[in-house]
Amino acid sequence: MKFRLLTPALFVSSLLTMSLVQAATLEKSRLRSDKSNLDVQNNVIIYRDNVIYEHGNMTIYADSLTKQGENAGTITALGRPVKIHYVDETGETTDIDAPKIIYRQQSGELSASGDIKIVQSSGIDRLTLLGNQLTANQGVTEGFGFVLNGAPTEFRIEQPDQPAIYATADQLRSNGKDKQTELVGNVKLQQGDSNMTAAFLTYDGTSKVISAGKSDSGEQRVETEFFWEQEQSNDSTQDQQTDKEQQQ
Repeated sequence: MKFRLLTPALFVSSLLTMSLVQAATLEKSRLRSDKSNLDVQNNVIIYRDNVIYEHGNMTIYADSLTKQGENAGTITALGRPVKIHYVDETGETTDIDAPKIIYRQQSGELSASGDIKIVQSSGIDRLTLLGNQLTANQGVTEGFGFVLNGAPTEFRIEQPDQPAIYATADQLRSNGKDKQTELVGNVKLQQGDSNMTAAFLTYDGTSKVISAGKSDSGEQRVETEFFWEQEQSNDSTQDQQTDKEQQQ
């Protein structure tokens, strides 16, 4: 086996290439607040009042924030509520309100608990989700992917010139990359005068199409009910008028 020694010029060139690669993958976060305290022994920094945390496309607003660990450590934010704002590459926004969030900077994993509200806006569409337990990751997909649980979770779509679509389910799953939201378990949907029940439902944010399906066991099939007000015919109205005149 032969080894080729690098000339000084090649060696410097290699160092520069390595530096450029490292610079391209280097991440940073930024924190601002009115007050901060440093616990040197436990390597903990506590930020208070008007806290703003920025990491990539995500911004967190909180009343207080604790950062533990060096460099890419873990942050815990508290607020009334904590507000998270995320913008993907296409300009679609995700806003989250929660009383407490935990964010692991290295992996991009985020968790929240309490009364959680998520609002996703894409163009003229607005999707609102409600739940009480959230796990998410803004570093794995090309968007904000998450799983939201509740008792039950709530789902609402608002579009111009269309009746709002409201649904509940045991769990909501969102794939940020494909812009799809799945409702899983005991799904109930209402739009205008129609109701639907299903085992699962998928909303495609790109095509604006909703699809539903039965459970694997086939026990829970897709069922839809329609309601409308029955209009009386002219003949029926005339008969009623005749009856009234005869009674007089």
